[in-house]
Amino acid sequence: MLDVRRESPDNGSGQVKVWRTRAAAIVIISALLQGCYGIRVSVQAPPSPPYRALSRAFLSGDDLDTSGLKRGAQASLRYYGATQKPKAAYPLGDDVYDFNQLSDSVRRFMDIVETTHPSQVNKRLARECKAYAPRSGLGENRFTAYYEPVLRASLEPDERFKFPIYQQPDDLTLVRLFRFFPEDGRRFHGYVSGRELMPYLTRADIDGRGMLEDKGLELAWVDDPVALYFLHVQGSGRLHLEDGGVLRVNFAASNGMPYNSVGRYMLDEGIIGAGQGSSSAIRAFLTANPDLREDILFRNPRYIFFRSVSLAANEGPVGSLGVPLVAGRSLATDQAYVPPGAVVYVSSDKPVLDERGNLLRWERFGRFMFNHDSGAAIKGPGRADIYWGEGEHSGHIAGFMNRPGAMTVLMCGVEPSRGYMAKSKGAVGYRTVSWPDRGWTGDDTVAVATTRL
Repeated sequence: MLDVRRESPDNGSGQVKVWRTRAAAIVIISALLQGCYGIRVSVQAPPSPPYRALSRAFLSGDDLDTSGLKRGAQASLRYYGATQKPKAAYPLGDDVYDFNQLSDSVRRFMDIVETTHPSQVNKRLARECKAYAPRSGLGENRFTAYYEPVLRASLEPDERFKFPIYQQPDDLTLVRLFRFFPEDGRRFHGYVSGRELMPYLTRADIDGRGMLEDKGLELAWVDDPVALYFLHVQGSGRLHLEDGGVLRVNFAASNGMPYNSVGRYMLDEGIIGAGQGSSSAIRAFLTANPDLREDILFRNPRYIFFRSVSLAANEGPVGSLGVPLVAGRSLATDQAYVPPGAVVYVSSDKPVLDERGNLLRWERFGRFMFNHDSGAAIKGPGRADIYWGEGEHSGHIAGFMNRPGAMTVLMCGVEPSRGYMAKSKGAVGYRTVSWPDRGWTGDDTVAVATTRL
């Protein structure tokens, strides 16, 4: 007789429940075994999806005006219209949406907002939109913020402007591991030395040892190395040139190294005290202690290369979707979980500052946003980075943002198809099980298909 046992992943006691297979399954497996041996198979159900469907969306208003909301929606629609080869499917919970449905959802969302009395918008959205939120137990939802810094710069170096902003080097080589290992989605940069791929230069190599000097890679030079570092962290900026012009620079590539937070390092080493981890405090310390600056900044080996972009003065920097970001309405997420361009409702706390940039209090807010960007440090289903705007004031606010909150993805006016795991009554995952060791001369394991309950 064949026992098929299913282990419950939610039961920490190690107990198992015995499930009888269908008669057909018993016949097939028994035929394969030819009645020789009995085996005991232990399988686990596939993990639950990172997002779950809500019975209704919980929306508490919007703290910004509708002009930015319209521009945010237009940016998403611009992305949808320009994308030639989108992914075939975007899962949310047990549901799946296609690319056209993402576009239709944004259009429907704006139609509801523009044709409904403000007092009824939230109710109508809750009624006509499907809502999805990160599943509990996957870590705390956390929101940070970023901004577009403004720096003084020159197109020619001199005694004042001597810190270069580099464009992407020709030898920087992108490696996508899925081309070699289909299940591995990781990617990184390196360079070819001889016939071997090597890790690319670190921040210490480039800014400390000058290993990219005299290669014609400089876009411009700035007068503040600390401001330059924060330009790297933000990924875009406005350069106010000595001749009165403005040069917009945007992320082009990284050196592929991991991002290490210098703020975290300074807190852990006691260089700054608890409660002094805002970007303003970090920047002030690095500026006041130039003898320690390089040692601290080189703790983060990640380096950003830039490109110049043509943008209107009222347009934000270009995000990873290739469209300009909208202050307060554009969000960077881990796009392995949140569909690109999708409507996202965020509720969290925002800092209220005085004229000097000191924190006065925290104020609750909620608003509709759009998933327009991504970032190396933005990982996980509940992690998001809010684009706050340009300039010093936005930078001060962004520097304080590191708060818990709630994030809800809205899909409006479109009906999903059911995900493979949800709609299939057959095999949806595989686990490896032990095979009897008597008389077996081949592989000592066999994969058994399981059904998600």
